[in-house]
Amino acid sequence: MKFGQVFKQALRNEGFPSEWIDSAISYQQLKKCINRLTDELAQLGLDPATLDKLLKHVEDYNASAAKGDDEDRPFEYILSDDGGSTKTFHPKLLFYVDEATGALHSAKLDADAKRKLQMLAVETGMTDIRVCEEPDSDSLQSDDSTGVTPHTALLTHGTRKRPGFRTVEIPLTSDTEFFTKLSSELSGLEALQEREEKRMHNEIEELGKQIARLTDPDRRANRKLLAVWRQVFQIYLEEGIFFGTTESDHSAHDAAKATARYQDFCNKIKAAGFVDKFKKKENWQALNTFININNEILQGLRFGEINHTAMSKILKKFDKRTALGVKSTVPKQIVYPSFSEHLAKAVCAEVNTQILSHVPQIDDYSCPTCMDLKWRPVRLGCGHVFCIRCLIIMQGKKQEKCPLCRQSTVGEANSVDNLDQELSIFLKKWFPDEVKAKQKYNELMAGIDQYGEVYAEKCIVM
Repeated sequence: MKFGQVFKQALRNEGFPSEWIDSAISYQQLKKCINRLTDELAQLGLDPATLDKLLKHVEDYNASAAKGDDEDRPFEYILSDDGGSTKTFHPKLLFYVDEATGALHSAKLDADAKRKLQMLAVETGMTDIRVCEEPDSDSLQSDDSTGVTPHTALLTHGTRKRPGFRTVEIPLTSDTEFFTKLSSELSGLEALQEREEKRMHNEIEELGKQIARLTDPDRRANRKLLAVWRQVFQIYLEEGIFFGTTESDHSAHDAAKATARYQDFCNKIKAAGFVDKFKKKENWQALNTFININNEILQGLRFGEINHTAMSKILKKFDKRTALGVKSTVPKQIVYPSFSEHLAKAVCAEVNTQILSHVPQIDDYSCPTCMDLKWRPVRLGCGHVFCIRCLIIMQGKKQEKCPLCRQSTVGEANSVDNLDQELSIFLKKWFPDEVKAKQKYNELMAGIDQYGEVYAEKCIVM
């Protein structure tokens, strides 16, 4: 199936909002512009086959003379804009004619094309112009007196002057229409991105306030579900749906990979029965809103990717149908807005700051030694925090230096001066179940330290 049909079906079937569809790349209309441009070129005898022949003629010479790829190209297609806020492009196809001889160098053209180009040259103010063939590439030599190689390019980069040559501009209109339309649509996508970012910001901000109310540990009704919300967000973070968080995967994910990871997240929270635990309407409504926000981010990824593909395809078709070689100049002039990745980054940052931050994760309060909750946290003189059980073990081994910074702060620490009471209150408030489990574990290990392994067996019997 041709890409134009695939693109049209995707816009129709992917469930994109109508505003998004209206802002999409108009692939078929741009394709019609290309068709009109090829007709214009053909009327001048500059069909793709002719331009390809010119290009190959000079490239063969450059290869034999060990010259750079851009030195002595038969034509360069200049794409410039007026520098305004709304880009209006003025593409130019310029040929250079020798003022002394009237020769159009490197012009391996048929008689009709030569005649038309000669007429254009005359119309620009040059008289007695003649378009002539040049010697074969193997007989080309530089003219030492003028410094000009007979095989001089028909078109140069930019608008720089060429001594001894007069510029002949080929009048085209459809290419201006093509690039102006494409640029306008890219600007429209940028504006759409800004609107969507603002809209989703408001939505995320409201959800963040709701999550803050539903997870406030000071509200007795929230205490049973606080751990559930924490587990939901923990799974979400571990999946790394839109951006990798590991050393081997730390880049942005494309739509396919993000969708697969998102589906894994949904399957895990469903298998864990979290949805069923949210019996109150406000809880499952908040979870549903969170799910919808992620669906919107995925939609933005898919929409951005398919439009970026549409732009790449239409520029490739432009080159194929005209042989003007815009692929080397367009990226410098027209930048596709990173609709998908930028929107995902912006929205994901909002999710982290406005939603996830309301529910502290246990990994952020784990002891760096035992990797368990820092219950009865002891803050050393160097500022690093460990659970009291790990401090006792370090002191029992006569370890004086902090495992993290190597300062001699372990031996001088004690449970009276170094116990972080404020952090203890915070941990008991936000991690009540984990605190109880850690207290029980510490009591067991203290008994084993005092009475030996038989204490553990005694506890089991009791």
